[in-house]
Amino acid sequence: MQVKTANNPPITLGLEMSNPSAARAPDDESTHAVAVWSRSGQTHNLLGSAPMPRGARGSDGVMQSVASLCAGCGVQPADIERVIVSVGPGGYTALRIATTTAKMLASTLRAQLVAVPSALVAAQAIGPESRPALIALASKKDHTFASVFDAGGCWSQLGIITADGIEASGARSIVADSHLPESFTQRAGTLGISVIPIHLDARHLLAASAGIDPVDPAMLTPLYAREPDAVTQWRARSSG
Repeated sequence: MQVKTANNPPITLGLEMSNPSAARAPDDESTHAVAVWSRSGQTHNLLGSAPMPRGARGSDGVMQSVASLCAGCGVQPADIERVIVSVGPGGYTALRIATTTAKMLASTLRAQLVAVPSALVAAQAIGPESRPALIALASKKDHTFASVFDAGGCWSQLGIITADGIEASGARSIVADSHLPESFTQRAGTLGISVIPIHLDARHLLAASAGIDPVDPAMLTPLYAREPDAVTQWRARSSG
């Protein structure tokens, strides 16, 4: 059993890598995938954050970034009391790696595990002037997984919608990555709704996790917008 270091404050570790397509460019380092905070009573202080290393692949890349950041901040594994992870919707592989890493860390370190819908992370970067905002994630063909962040700061999921659902959402803006279907862009233009880049950053995870209870690591699953293509294809072959 790991024992907390008496001289070190409790640490919260955050992982946000749910939507790699949200990066502004393949080598974009302005969006951070890992963050650590120290806790003193009810106050949390950001100690540091970092993007995924360039060229990093798979869980090894995530752990490399976590280990490097923690070492630079003087954080020992036994200091980590909570792990927060962005669980989607998003990229199938990225979500699988992020959630598996978070489960492993929480289980090994006997830390709490908090699962945060990625739309809540994106909402932290949306200013009052852009609300209500329709947050579009996991777009494919003419559909997207939509959530609405309203003027009062409340969040609700709409689920998978087409561009015909934009007007009913009451949105003043659409927050999306480069995969937003053209039908949404065109409809937004017709309605006079702005389309702004989505921002998903590990530094927003702490605020996004407010009010969310920890989960059993064994029960954590990614939030997929739809069945992964690989599963659909396997099911089709099995039934053929």
